[in-house]
Amino acid sequence: MVLDRLAPHLPEVASAADPGGAPPARRLYDLVAERLRTLDEQEALAELVREPRNNSLVKRLLGSAAAEDPGYAAKLAAAVAALPAQVGKSPAGQPTPRGRTAPSEGRGPAGAVADDVPGSADGRRPRRYGPWIAVVAVVLLLVVGGLVVRAVQDGLSGAGGLTSDSTCTEYQQAPPEERVAAIRQIGLAKGISGADSPLVMTAVDQLCDAQPSARIGDLVARFDD
Repeated sequence: MVLDRLAPHLPEVASAADPGGAPPARRLYDLVAERLRTLDEQEALAELVREPRNNSLVKRLLGSAAAEDPGYAAKLAAAVAALPAQVGKSPAGQPTPRGRTAPSEGRGPAGAVADDVPGSADGRRPRRYGPWIAVVAVVLLLVVGGLVVRAVQDGLSGAGGLTSDSTCTEYQQAPPEERVAAIRQIGLAKGISGADSPLVMTAVDQLCDAQPSARIGDLVARFDD
């Protein structure tokens, strides 16, 4: 999407010595060019300017950069949204972007070809929200993933040295807070909800009294409904 919208403006914006007030196309080109230079991919940038259709490498690089940096992805989406709609007419006798032939010089109203866009009353393209939706989705995935990792790390740190393979003897020697954290972490790993509830904790304590050499993970697994 980014390179498809930028392609019609290459190499014009790339060779412009003066940004001229930083038009939308130039701002989008600068975002792409700066990131490629940061990645030490100047040759990929030069090849893109020479042959905009040969853009597979740049697409991969920008895709990775956007996935790793939500802020950069948002800037790209905003720059694309700022570009004017692609509703221009082609030269006389040439196919338009929608595959129709533009009127030749001298043709009257009877031979004119309408340049309206299906589904719009005034010929303007409908506003596209796809790039923004993609950016929001990426940000939400990163936030949720970070919360999950944080929760797992907190559970592991609170469990001390207890693991699923720890024996009941080791479990009974640990402080109460480490026991609760260990049961919670083991239950999470086994997909057992509420493993650290008071009833389950009491049952595990009783089982450990009867089986000192039993593994904690095996005992918790008994409560899997």
